[in-house]
Amino acid sequence: MDGEVLRYYERGEEDRRLREGDGRLELWRTQDVLRRVLPAPPARVVDVGGGPGVHAEWLAADGHEVELVDPVPLHVERAARIPGVTARPPCGRRPPRPPPAVGAAWAGGGGSGAGQGVGKSRRLILALSQAGSAGSRQNTMPS
Repeated sequence: MDGEVLRYYERGEEDRRLREGDGRLELWRTQDVLRRVLPAPPARVVDVGGGPGVHAEWLAADGHEVELVDPVPLHVERAARIPGVTARPPCGRRPPRPPPAVGAAWAGGGGSGAGQGVGKSRRLILALSQAGSAGSRQNTMPS
């Protein structure tokens, strides 16, 4: 992870970015999209790069079993405190692949709050694993 990005996340500002001001629009848009495409609760959802758990929190409140995977220790620590969420750092450098028992895995792109020089891509990648089949469905949705 880029040093500038890591320093931003270690300040613990990502949670506030998504809950206040213009960041709320990003949160609401993500909720709207995911609630339309995720399997009905209860499903096991892997939140890849889930940060401090802003999205994991509402996913768990909706009745999903959420596993958050994030490389920032502060994020893992904060997310682990959320009821219905398990949090851990990634294993290796590749993102986790959901096993068939996982209803969905999603990764929200961005880092848009991380300041100058940080990627400002606002994309949502949603990979839905179809339990019991080898196939999966991928939707890429620009915001």
